[in-house]
Amino acid sequence: MSDLQFEELLRIERNRIWNDCAAAAKTNTQSPQVICERWSLAADQILSKTFQHCFPQQDVALFALGKLGSSELNLSSDVDLLIVSLESSVSHMASLRLFQRLLSDYTSQGFVFRVDFDLRPGGRQGPHIPTLDQLKDYYGNYGETWERLAFVRLRGICGCSNILDQVQTFARKFSFRKHLDFTLLDDLKHLRSKIQDHYSARTQNHVVDLKLGIGGIRDVELFTHAMQVIHGGRDPSLQLKGTTAALNLLAVKKLLPEAEVIFLSKHYWDLRILENYVQALNDEQTHLLSLQESYPQFIQDLVENLKQQMQRCEEIVHDLLGEASGPVNLDSELKSEGFDESEIQEIWLEIVDQTALSRNKDRDENSRKIFLLEFLQTLKSQKGDPHKGMRHLKDFIQSTRAKASFFSLLLREKKLQQELAWLFGHSPYLSKIICSRPELLDSFVYRSQDRYSSDLSALLEELAEKRLLSEIINGSAYIRDQGLLSLTRNLTSTADEITSTLLSALKKDFPSEVEILALGKWGGDEMGLRSDLDFIFVTPEAPNENDYKLVRRFVTRLTEPHRGGRIYSIDMRLRPTGKAGPLVISKKDLEEYLLNESAAWERQAYLKARWIGQTNLDLQKAFINRGLSQIDLEKLNQIRIQLQQPALFNLKYNEGGMVDIELAAQAACLQQKYWPNSTRAEDLFSVWKQNKTEIQTGYERLRQIVQMLQLVASESLAEVRPKTELFRSLAASLQKDSEDLEIELRTLLSVNSSLLMKLDPRRWSH
Repeated sequence: MSDLQFEELLRIERNRIWNDCAAAAKTNTQSPQVICERWSLAADQILSKTFQHCFPQQDVALFALGKLGSSELNLSSDVDLLIVSLESSVSHMASLRLFQRLLSDYTSQGFVFRVDFDLRPGGRQGPHIPTLDQLKDYYGNYGETWERLAFVRLRGICGCSNILDQVQTFARKFSFRKHLDFTLLDDLKHLRSKIQDHYSARTQNHVVDLKLGIGGIRDVELFTHAMQVIHGGRDPSLQLKGTTAALNLLAVKKLLPEAEVIFLSKHYWDLRILENYVQALNDEQTHLLSLQESYPQFIQDLVENLKQQMQRCEEIVHDLLGEASGPVNLDSELKSEGFDESEIQEIWLEIVDQTALSRNKDRDENSRKIFLLEFLQTLKSQKGDPHKGMRHLKDFIQSTRAKASFFSLLLREKKLQQELAWLFGHSPYLSKIICSRPELLDSFVYRSQDRYSSDLSALLEELAEKRLLSEIINGSAYIRDQGLLSLTRNLTSTADEITSTLLSALKKDFPSEVEILALGKWGGDEMGLRSDLDFIFVTPEAPNENDYKLVRRFVTRLTEPHRGGRIYSIDMRLRPTGKAGPLVISKKDLEEYLLNESAAWERQAYLKARWIGQTNLDLQKAFINRGLSQIDLEKLNQIRIQLQQPALFNLKYNEGGMVDIELAAQAACLQQKYWPNSTRAEDLFSVWKQNKTEIQTGYERLRQIVQMLQLVASESLAEVRPKTELFRSLAASLQKDSEDLEIELRTLLSVNSSLLMKLDPRRWSH
């Protein structure tokens, strides 16, 4: 078939389908969704046929973007296209010219489509048919926000399957990212402002721009695509092409209120009814609707409340995009807030003078200054340490390579700003985690993680991140409410989940019935910040070679370095026969060891034994009735004396400290052959029926203070010294005066010690 014959048949086919769709639009006999989908399908078929005619046997592929990409093409729209090749070729340009002529030239039968290739890499200045490498290089290094949004609707139509797969895979990664891109909303705000400034004159009292007017079609699409790009990297199900489908899923995911989604979907398709109608009248590419014309009743009904509906749409979109900010004079703002010159020099200039790595430096520097002012005000209002807080913020900025990119989000996300101020102003430990792993910030925002990967190397990174996030999230909450129970249970639950997930993953390669027996604070369901994992491995029967391989890999994977450090530090010294003993033991051998061979201090430790993934405490049956002999008590008392520290306030190892109380309760349980209801300290304290409340109150207050100490200290500590900066920071975080805290600690240790003198069977041994 000649090109002329092919061209004529294309126009006949196009006109037949277009006339049917236009008639339906003018008479309202089909919904706009059906019309747009039908017209999009016809466009796909016509373009495929034309592409195959023009590019036979060539390694190229054709992609749709814009409304055709989402199968929502309106009746007189341009079609946004992209052609990509494997290699550059002179023959491609001849094929492209033929492709454009067959579609766009006017003949006696009219034209087929106006085609637009401006969304290619480099725009109008870029190659008309970029290679796959050129596309990846351009968008990977220079792609901007509006291009990321455009690629949300990129869809392959036809051509080389290899190119189709690679481009669409790249486009998903380019548009949807696992971590938040904090410039996105600010870029959208400026993009929307430009659109409004440029096209505002087209909307007048009696004329409405359906597409580019405020609250118009483009606003709904920008809003929807922004929400998809923000959340779609973490939730791939949101990587949809269709506007309504994406909006509906945003409601299902509770990322948008259902009422707003219902309104936006209806408003969007009402606008598309009007758009199709005005374009169907004369096959014109127009989006302007006169409010003074006479229309069919179904159009009149929509026009009646059109301006109010567009205003409602604007209110919803505005909530996401916000207002553009004018320039900020930081020095004058600071001085007006009462900050002196030395404070500005010491804290601010070092941060403000850092160069923002940005393609829009003025905008981002302005956002930076606005945020810095708000952040310092937040630190002061929260009674955090402004100097420490700003130094941690500076470290965080440096760890993000001095980009101002996250400021725009933080200016809108006041809750996140307040949480970061809490971390930076109160906790060097949590600040260090965030500064070393700034990409965790978006997970901190969402309070969640993705599903775990099936790939082991990826899984290990995810588990390491899970542990860090748990400490950040729960530590941040603890700074506010000092809720010891929720902190320890949440940290324990995280450890349970991480170890169970890792063990299950490794069992796929090494089938085994190995179980984890947790001990210490982990076994007691009361892990703290920076806690190690104390545990041993147990099998139902005698362990085999596969069991040993599994546990060796488990220990290696848990302790090897990852981006956030090792997942956990571990302590396996409590395995039978000590640290030289086997890594894994059968349950029967363990029970026999505890019954017949174990020392009293080992039986104390195994009162805290808890099976991960189970609730039974059957192991304690093996030794609880052994009791304690006089010799046992004497040895335990010797250990007690050896553990004591001379430091003034070692909250763990001083007499009357946490370890003293824990070991005293365990000794009392063994001596009285008392079987507690759980491995938690509070249930072990039940052995002292009359004094449980008093001893538990003193113990939990010490733990509460020690956990706060982990947050305010730069390293793991249990010892504090009055009159030091650390002691003052600890007192401030506990919302106490330093002198009052010193008095409280002296009183706590003294009262606890007095109680133990009459309750602790170890002390009776001499």
